[in-house]
Amino acid sequence: MDAVESNRPSGDAVARVIDAFMAERAPVYIVGGAVRDHLLGISSIPGWALANSDGHAHSGASASYPRDRAPASTTDLDLVLNGPVLPLARRAADRLGWAYYPLDEARDVARLIGKGSDGRRIECDAAALRGDLRSDLLARDFSANALALELSADSPTRLIDVCGGIADITSYRLRRISEESLRDDPIRLLRAVRLAAQLGFTIEDETRRQIVDLAGTVLRVSAERLRQELWKLLDCSRPDDGARELNALGLLDQLLPEVSALQGVTQSSRHHLDAYDHSLLTARRAAELRDWLRGGSPLEDRKLRGSLEPWAEPLRAHFGEEIAAGHDRAGWLVWHALLHDTGKAGRLAADSRGGAERQSHAGHQQLSAEIAGRRVAQLRFSRREVLLAERVASMHSVPRNLVKSLPRAENSIGPRTAYRFFRDAGSVTAGRQIEHHLQSSGAQQRLDGLDVTLQAISDLQATGLERGAEWGSFLKAVEGLFSFAFSRPADYPVAPLVDGHALMRRLGLEPGPIVGSIMRELSEAQAAGAVANSDEAVALARELLARGVK
Repeated sequence: MDAVESNRPSGDAVARVIDAFMAERAPVYIVGGAVRDHLLGISSIPGWALANSDGHAHSGASASYPRDRAPASTTDLDLVLNGPVLPLARRAADRLGWAYYPLDEARDVARLIGKGSDGRRIECDAAALRGDLRSDLLARDFSANALALELSADSPTRLIDVCGGIADITSYRLRRISEESLRDDPIRLLRAVRLAAQLGFTIEDETRRQIVDLAGTVLRVSAERLRQELWKLLDCSRPDDGARELNALGLLDQLLPEVSALQGVTQSSRHHLDAYDHSLLTARRAAELRDWLRGGSPLEDRKLRGSLEPWAEPLRAHFGEEIAAGHDRAGWLVWHALLHDTGKAGRLAADSRGGAERQSHAGHQQLSAEIAGRRVAQLRFSRREVLLAERVASMHSVPRNLVKSLPRAENSIGPRTAYRFFRDAGSVTAGRQIEHHLQSSGAQQRLDGLDVTLQAISDLQATGLERGAEWGSFLKAVEGLFSFAFSRPADYPVAPLVDGHALMRRLGLEPGPIVGSIMRELSEAQAAGAVANSDEAVALARELLARGVK
């Protein structure tokens, strides 16, 4: 099919998709969040909305939104038009060379997916009008989303507001359209918190009261939809505020009851907060790390910045990896922070050391791992994500324990200890944990121990009123883990200096657990540089055997 005629720049994917639909049928209405964000100045709708405007498409809230830089083009476009839409959307996708998916054949909804000139993924959902435009808009969730830009080939673009959405955007207020809005689809209860967090809006009082009343209905929503909204909420700049708002509205106990259960759970004397507030503060610190890893603002803590900046490039490569579509390792740091201590609510023991009765939580790490894995699985995250959540929760105390156990003369974790740590942390590959060796894939090593280490950094940042000498010593020590992970050749680990069969022949051993123990010791020695060839490896094996290695 012929390409769409357009006077827009070829890289302007949003303008081209609008043109593709306009070439099929007019008028076309842009609705929902793209219009809201265009008015706020968060993102822009190029093409028809700008070049063909009568001047009213930019009135209202846009003047009050800070514009320290030009907004990027939207990447999420919702269109409505007179049906039938599916065949029209397929033709538009063919014209554009985009992917086409019939999202809901019964409701005549399609999705087109393509890329802009900058490589960003663009999604466009096209749906048939539900009745007339006014009825369609009034069936939506919040007034800020019940706006439409009417695009027509022979008249200026017209901004349509049927329920005071512009006034609410101007006031940064999130308001339900009607009592039925929240009752009709309980995902909107969670979406209200997410949108308020993303946009800096305040939820209007009547809307808040109804969310509280309906909080128990949110679990009627599919796990997949809950997962999507929760990920977006926790991906905001202040996930701790989002969690507190969920709690205030009665939603946290429904969605993340393990986190809610930490309220009032006291901790050891080194902590200044209960387990709940500590977990939320850890999530806030994790979000700062996440944003830095994604290329955001420099880290405020000078010592932390000094420790991480030398490794910025490989850290960003590692944490930029998507564990599943749209879910990068950096974003998971906030989830790790929220879930890392969930086992403490079930591991209470009296501890009156130091004169203050507190609670100790020996063994909580494994219980936290079980809880984290169960919650992540219930939200229908991928198996790889479940395994990563379990592993980070189970090992979150290990980096601090390694630092505490360093000999007095050493200030950094050495290669042998680092090897053992990364070996135990394993790698999430093909849906399983690789337990006994590092995993390399081309030039990139998948080292889940790095996720554990950054979680431990966030954890320690949220522990105690003051960061004393322990903070600097900890950061200096864990630099040894970064050095080990990133100062290896790209094809590390190399083959063993001597394999198990050769070792048994040379030492006259029978197959058994002793061979496995010796091989593990040899691997650690090789990683630490203590042995460099097969003869040295066999000599060390003889020594280990003489010492009675088990």
